[in-house]
Amino acid sequence: MRRRTGWITRAALAAALSLWPGISPAADAPRLSGELDARGLADAIGKQKGKVVLVNFWATWCVPCRQEFPDLVKLERAYRGRGLAVIGVSTDLAKDLPAVEKFLAAARPDFPNYRKKSGGDDQDFIESVDGRWGGELPFSVLYSRDGNKARALSGMQSYADFEKAVSALLK
Repeated sequence: MRRRTGWITRAALAAALSLWPGISPAADAPRLSGELDARGLADAIGKQKGKVVLVNFWATWCVPCRQEFPDLVKLERAYRGRGLAVIGVSTDLAKDLPAVEKFLAAARPDFPNYRKKSGGDDQDFIESVDGRWGGELPFSVLYSRDGNKARALSGMQSYADFEKAVSALLK
C-alpha cells in the first residue's frame, strides 16, 4: 500500500500563507502560542522587560474566566501603547485543546496565550506563580516594569478593577 505524502498541517499552511501579501490564515486557526511550565512562564514575563505585565490564568470550563476575558482583550488594546503586555495562560487539559482554540478564535485576543504544560506537579506550578494562590480561577498577577511581582488579583475582575491596578503601575 502506498503512503500518501505531501500532506501539510494546518499550522504549516497558516505559516506558509502568512508569507504571501494579502493572504491570512483562517480566523479559526489555533491561537495558542505554545505550552509553558513555571520556567517558560518566567521567560515569557522576562521578555517583556520595561513593560507592566498582566498574566491571567483561565480555563474554558471556568465561567468567570470566560466572562472577564473580553475585558482583558479590551484592556490590552487600550493600554498597550502605554506599556502594558498581557499574557494568558489556559489551565485546560490537553484533551480540551480544541475548546481552547475555539474560545481564542472567538475572543480574538491580540496578546499571546499559552497552555500550562501537562505533567509535573500542579502545586509546584501554582506556588511558583504566587505562594498565596490556592489554584482558584480566574487568577491574575501584575508585574511592574522592573519585572517584580506587584499584585495578585484573585477571582473575577471587572474592567474597572483591571484598569485601576494597571494604571497605578503605568505612571
